[in-house]
Amino acid sequence: MFFSYFCTMKGHFYGLMLVLVLMFGGMKGQAQVGGATSWEDFLEQRLLSENEESTEWENLVEELTALREHPICINTATKEELEQLFFLSPRQVEDILFHIDVDGPIHAAGGLMLIPSLDYDTRRLLSYFLTFEVPKKSDEMGDFRQWLTKGKSAVMGRMDVPFYTRAGNLPFTRSEWEQYPSRHYWGNPLYSSVRYSYHYRERLFWGLAAEKDAGEPFFTRGADGELLGRKGFDFYSGYVQVKDMGWLRNLTLGTYRLSFGQGLVMNTNFSLGKNFALSHLERSATADPIHRHGGTNETDYLRGVAATVRFGAVDVTGFVSYRHYDASMVKDSISTFLTTGRHRTTPEMQKACNVGGMLAGGHVKYSWNGLHVGATGLWQGYNHALTKGHLTYKMYYPEGRSFTNWSADYAFYRHNVTFAGETALSGNGGWATLNSLRVEPFERVAFTLLQRHYSRDYWGFQSNAFREGSEVRNEQGVYVGVDVQRLRRWQFNAYADLFRFPEPRYRVDEPSKGVDLMASAQYSPNDGLSFLARYRCKVKERNVLSGYSYNGLFREVTQRVRLQADVALGPSWRMQGTADYCQVNAEKVNYGFRVADRLTWTHPVKPLHINGEFSWFRTTDWAARLYGYERGLLYAYNYRSYYGHGLRGAMMADCTLMKSLVCTVKVGWTHYFDRDEIGSGAELIAQNHAEDIALQLRYSF
Repeated sequence: MFFSYFCTMKGHFYGLMLVLVLMFGGMKGQAQVGGATSWEDFLEQRLLSENEESTEWENLVEELTALREHPICINTATKEELEQLFFLSPRQVEDILFHIDVDGPIHAAGGLMLIPSLDYDTRRLLSYFLTFEVPKKSDEMGDFRQWLTKGKSAVMGRMDVPFYTRAGNLPFTRSEWEQYPSRHYWGNPLYSSVRYSYHYRERLFWGLAAEKDAGEPFFTRGADGELLGRKGFDFYSGYVQVKDMGWLRNLTLGTYRLSFGQGLVMNTNFSLGKNFALSHLERSATADPIHRHGGTNETDYLRGVAATVRFGAVDVTGFVSYRHYDASMVKDSISTFLTTGRHRTTPEMQKACNVGGMLAGGHVKYSWNGLHVGATGLWQGYNHALTKGHLTYKMYYPEGRSFTNWSADYAFYRHNVTFAGETALSGNGGWATLNSLRVEPFERVAFTLLQRHYSRDYWGFQSNAFREGSEVRNEQGVYVGVDVQRLRRWQFNAYADLFRFPEPRYRVDEPSKGVDLMASAQYSPNDGLSFLARYRCKVKERNVLSGYSYNGLFREVTQRVRLQADVALGPSWRMQGTADYCQVNAEKVNYGFRVADRLTWTHPVKPLHINGEFSWFRTTDWAARLYGYERGLLYAYNYRSYYGHGLRGAMMADCTLMKSLVCTVKVGWTHYFDRDEIGSGAELIAQNHAEDIALQLRYSF
């Protein structure tokens, strides 16, 4: 069946092959060794393609950027510090620590080649997040006064300026506002944010962040003369964190994120995609569960206190949080929690922070010789009751004010075998279990088997685990994958995920099932040249769209192909070309193309970096939209969707001034050929093109 679907797109596929040949056919002779791709390329190739529109990736970008800004000294790193690098498996962490303990310090990135379990891509990625300083015997942690005065600080400000006007930013009268309150923004069209961070080695951290989205008020008064929204910025976050103080492993005050076990009860951090799960699913069972949150994500965080203490081989974590949530209300009950974090119009501001929620709980973990066993307990309550309404797919949704969850998590690592899992219960008797087995029969060859069963009535408001659906509920599945990284310059990985939903879901009025298949191959003849080919096919069942005479569920088949080439054009230049194709077979056939090129230049001496990107795209429908990662400012999430027919271009430059001041400027431009207006409602732009500029300044001291 899948072969027949694939054959229907062969003409378009050959067209993409021709484009790739024209773009890169003459580059092999020009390629030179050197110029490794950045961690952002890794993010795009191995992670972002798996869950294109999830806001949780902001937390992932936040964590990686923070690690890039504060690299870990590999020669003094503890097991917990290395586990922060989520792309390292437990075996790789143990091999690094064992090598340093037996053979001594690693003086340069090349020394990582002596650790057999680290493949080329992992070594290259590690170089962005590690330093290779050799500690002196005289190095001491110092007294508390030194902790407060001898650390490193950074202040960063960002502003995005659009060169267009959205309908919501046009002037309006009081009568227009009273008639259409959701069409008018109370704030200016600028986006702005400010951050401050401080850290002393890997022991003391604190930070603050404030953000205002475009259209949100900033000391703005409404039609009645009262000050709208919060005072100043719309969102604030801040934290103080102390780590590795003997028995006190982690103490965090303020805003933070948590992750226990496999995420069935508690995971406000992030969840990795299906591709990355091929070899790293067990990571969450061993990593530090508390993560500071000094970013601008307004949804996935807690506010209060969390701490981990260690008694021998036992870690005990406790936490308390109270924060406000945005929600849609039906009378005095909660209908839906909102996750956009935008408070621009009067209706949006009326839903801002209108529900108070408290969480409390803990986690106990025992670790010994590759064995990890833990238990989690969670209680949460809201000041308004939750209602599930009368829609069929919400039949088993939770109701009430107070909710509890319990779980047991477990992981076992021994040589080439890793087993990890978690089984959870909710207060109403619903249950969920997730179990994975990873086997490495040969060096750099891994097989992964994953089983999951989430009952229809399981509730997990803070859960975020491996899944196909939008929630950890009403899902069963089996996932099988293989990852091969040992065939000379070749890398292969593939997976098959079979899943079913026993009860109705949104837009699916009957039990349904589906399959997700992916195969990828990468060839790197030298360090300056690599080629990637990926094919993905997903089959899911859903309701038939209105206007089509068909009873029951309809099978929707979505196929995606990506061809990518990355080439170093010398010590300063690098180019990456990408060709994407998408075809959706449903009531009718829709398809989309995208051809993109990225060119980067780094000054051989001065700290100056310039990046330019250009994309041409054409899709016949929103269902066939395409995705691509676009380089952006520090801490920015820049995974874009492309639909319609148009062009997208961006240029970014960053340079270091006075050794401490980094200035980054990005200019973007989008032009559509198939429309005269962009967007709709308050987001409407009354022209077929949009330009914007973003400026970021960062000062370290």
